[in-house]
Amino acid sequence: MIVETSSLRPALRTAYGLAWRSDVDLPELEPLEGNGAADLTVHRAPLDDLPGEGGFRTRFAPDRAELWWQTVGGFRVEPGRITASPHPGVSEDLVAYPLLGSVLALALEQLGLFTLHASAVSVGGRGVVMMGDKGAGKSTTATAMIRAGHPLIADDIVAVDETLSLRPGFPQVKLSPAAAAAFDAPDAVHRPVVPEVPEKSRVLLPGRFARGVTPLRRIYRLERGPAEAEPAVIAVPPFEALPLALRFAYVTRFGAEVLNGAAGARHLRQAAAIAASGVLHRVIVPHDLRRLPEVVALIERDAEAAA
Repeated sequence: MIVETSSLRPALRTAYGLAWRSDVDLPELEPLEGNGAADLTVHRAPLDDLPGEGGFRTRFAPDRAELWWQTVGGFRVEPGRITASPHPGVSEDLVAYPLLGSVLALALEQLGLFTLHASAVSVGGRGVVMMGDKGAGKSTTATAMIRAGHPLIADDIVAVDETLSLRPGFPQVKLSPAAAAAFDAPDAVHRPVVPEVPEKSRVLLPGRFARGVTPLRRIYRLERGPAEAEPAVIAVPPFEALPLALRFAYVTRFGAEVLNGAAGARHLRQAAAIAASGVLHRVIVPHDLRRLPEVVALIERDAEAAA
């Protein structure tokens, strides 16, 4: 579905292989030449607060998702169109946090992509995805891979298309302030911290970004081991692969309600295709930052052997 609205900013931007036109300023996204039709539009319009209790609320229906944050405002997601209704006085930077997170993941799912809560880099032109539970070292390992010369494909949301290829996201990573300060690459652009989200720093990496569609070769589930453990890659058996793909799917956090009807059936087919491809592996990561180069070297060898 393509939507054109004359009130939107005329400049196109791009992310995940889509042409964007947005009322919300999104400098994270790279400019796209031309002024043609948009695949995804973001426009501002008033939305009613969602009923219920709590600081975060959702409501789902076929081809529509609604999300509301007490600190930001509301969003409605329909195929090819996002409506944003931020509270008065909320900064563009703060609006971008949910817009380029949960809201975007739902928009990509509506457009037929399978999204993982993960980070991805390109190793020799092959897509390598890193996912894991909190504390498993996903961001640390992904950043180490980037510093080792492997371009970023996507951070936080990894989108897999029907050919089992990865769509390029946008050249930004979100890190802890300490990790961002340690990222000393000369071409990194450190953006100002958003006061409402001090625990996250944003770093633009336009010179370390894989802009083309990248074939998927490995999805690693990172698991912490003791400091003395040997880094290891372990193939995930077929009976574990499908539950693992579904567990780390981005939309899983919203519960079963989001995957109703045809959307749920498509999501299951896509997860099954990923599981059947044999790309899912576990990686044991020693709980010792000094051993991170060993993990990087192990992933490099395994990804190259998988070609």
